[in-house]
Amino acid sequence: MYFDGASHRSGAGPGVIFVSPEGDVLPYAFTLTQNCSNNEAEYQALILRLEMAVDAKYLELKVYGDSMLIINQLLDIYEVRKPELVPFNNYARRLIAWLGDVTLEHVPRGENRQADALAKLASTLALPDHETHVPICRSWVIPIFESEDNGEREVNVVSVLEIETEDWRQPFIDYLQHGKLPDDPHRRTDVKRRAPRFIYYKDTLYRRSFEGLFLHNARLRLEELEALDEKRLEAQQHLECYQARMSKSFNKKVRLRSFQKGDLVLAVRRPINTTHKIGGKFISKWDGPYVVQEVYSSGAYKLVAEDGLRVGPINGKFLKRYYH
Repeated sequence: MYFDGASHRSGAGPGVIFVSPEGDVLPYAFTLTQNCSNNEAEYQALILRLEMAVDAKYLELKVYGDSMLIINQLLDIYEVRKPELVPFNNYARRLIAWLGDVTLEHVPRGENRQADALAKLASTLALPDHETHVPICRSWVIPIFESEDNGEREVNVVSVLEIETEDWRQPFIDYLQHGKLPDDPHRRTDVKRRAPRFIYYKDTLYRRSFEGLFLHNARLRLEELEALDEKRLEAQQHLECYQARMSKSFNKKVRLRSFQKGDLVLAVRRPINTTHKIGGKFISKWDGPYVVQEVYSSGAYKLVAEDGLRVGPINGKFLKRYYH
């Protein structure tokens, strides 16, 4: 992520360039409604991108900026001496702590040209007082930071941070565990209406599904079913490989028999005929000879005996060549 900010008399604006691991480039330009210094615009550019990263739940973020002052202040190399920059520095540190894996690096201005151009463009888009700007897409709002004036003005930063870090699950946990409802009548009605969708079990808030299952347990069950399918496919692959090896080993000993029209062959005596023969085990198991009359592509043959009796079709595996 590359960030930059610009400020002049007509307005201020931050510019942000986000580059994904796949190489996708996402440019953002914002217009600030209040005049501020270049350093404040730089800080707000960084804060805007960090808030977007928090919303997107990024696991890793590398931040590049051409402001050595801001980068070194966040890395504790420089001390924040200007009071108006202290709230921005504290808020940026809090966002970085929420993200966890964030790398800050200073780059020369020449390597940050795109973000610098976006910042300058956004600062020039500041509208005069008599015009109105109507947003038609999502907007990011940075908390308004006010600096202390010789200790005479107090900034209620703690209350702002508490509102931002409020857990949406806590009202439901309080209601399900203790029967406690919020003071706001609208929120009280909303909690009572949505509470039957949840259940509090072993210090964890679960959401019910339409089948009555906990979505947490249903997710575990789906993972088990996916693992079972993987094991079944793995077993099927092993079976197919085993069958292929067995077939290859058997086919080494198989000799293909093919006959042409007019060849003399012997046919295996069928069991239905051997039951009516007398002679015991010394009776020949082959009948014939027969003459091959027709050859089929499926490996079957139609035979004709010497007396004109037609036999078949018979599979070639039940035939063998007859020699005079």
